[in-house]
Amino acid sequence: MHRDEAVVRLAPGTRLTGPAVRAVDANGLTGDDGWTVATVPIESVEHAHDEFLRLGTAIEVLEPPELRARITATVTALARTYA
Repeated sequence: MHRDEAVVRLAPGTRLTGPAVRAVDANGLTGDDGWTVATVPIESVEHAHDEFLRLGTAIEVLEPPELRARITATVTALARTYA
């Protein structure tokens, strides 16, 4: 995986935008559960964080670790706010 890529897991029916659509179509592997794992291009960890958060639970970031950690921190903070 390159620094400008992320490995994601997408819920059935979830569509990304831009170059990520082509990447999912080209290398996405759909499991028996209907979720698709794919390597997608990202502009930066910061940009991907914002873009992927809008998808809520329809996406799981598997790599890179720094993006996963940043999303985890944001979701944890949101959970504290809304608890």
